[in-house]
Amino acid sequence: MITIYGPGCTILDDPDGACEGCWIDLIEPRSEDISRAARMADVDEKLLRHALDMHERPRIEVDDDATLVVIRTPHIEQNGDQRRYSTVPMGILFTRANVVTVCQIEDESLTHILSISRSAPDGFKQERCLCNIVKHVTMLYMHHLKAISANIQEVERDLAESPSNDDLKFLLNLRKAVTYFHAALKNNDLIIDRIARKGLAVCNSYKLMFSEDDLDIFDDALIDIRQGIYMSKIFSEVLDSTANVYSSVISNNVNQIMKILTSLTVILMVPTLITSMYGMNIPLPLQEAEHAFGVVGLVSILITSGVILFLRFRRLL
Repeated sequence: MITIYGPGCTILDDPDGACEGCWIDLIEPRSEDISRAARMADVDEKLLRHALDMHERPRIEVDDDATLVVIRTPHIEQNGDQRRYSTVPMGILFTRANVVTVCQIEDESLTHILSISRSAPDGFKQERCLCNIVKHVTMLYMHHLKAISANIQEVERDLAESPSNDDLKFLLNLRKAVTYFHAALKNNDLIIDRIARKGLAVCNSYKLMFSEDDLDIFDDALIDIRQGIYMSKIFSEVLDSTANVYSSVISNNVNQIMKILTSLTVILMVPTLITSMYGMNIPLPLQEAEHAFGVVGLVSILITSGVILFLRFRRLL
């Protein structure tokens, strides 16, 4: 889908040619949308298609016609009742006269971020546009990391009460989420730090001139990003240790069950052996006695009781 915004966040229905000063928004675009945006912004389609690669890493690409900044943003995948955290690349393309944002997946949070960035004061100014997007994407990462922290505590309580396969699967999803977030935040940190220190060249012809307020926004974003990197690393270690602990608990429970079953097998072996001997068609002691059954039963009970006491003494039962 392609949406063209003019100054003042007014949506332009169908501009035919170049649209100077416009913000072109491409969300889950079709091939014809990409071609139309490239024609309006007067850029190579390849630059737009680069940001549509789901495995694209954060980077900066400077061309004669435009400059592409790719960052990774958080994304929630809804799979039935389950929510899985992931990241998706978002491209911010700066030309001499336009801003183009492109993302392969339609995401409600990302749409909200772009809307806030456009409606902010000087939102269509390229320097402030980049600052606002970086700021709100970083805030979204922190929001999701806090939600993951609450989910970790909840799943730990559930596992402590009664471990289940669903809880372990949820634990695995959280482990994958913090891995994705950690990798994305580290790469975003490198890109944003480079832009804050060296600026950003546009079309090999000029550099974006960031004001003190813009640099303060970058600094705040970098602080939050590095805090997010630290949090995701800690969460990763916590989830690993939690998974290892519960793996050991499950293994120990299986060992306890096997120990009990083995002890019961030994206990049942004694009367089974005695009764099996008296079931053979050969002369046996007491087979003619009047109380042979009671005597054999009593002997079986005594020997079995002795085996039970021995196993209890050795803590095998």
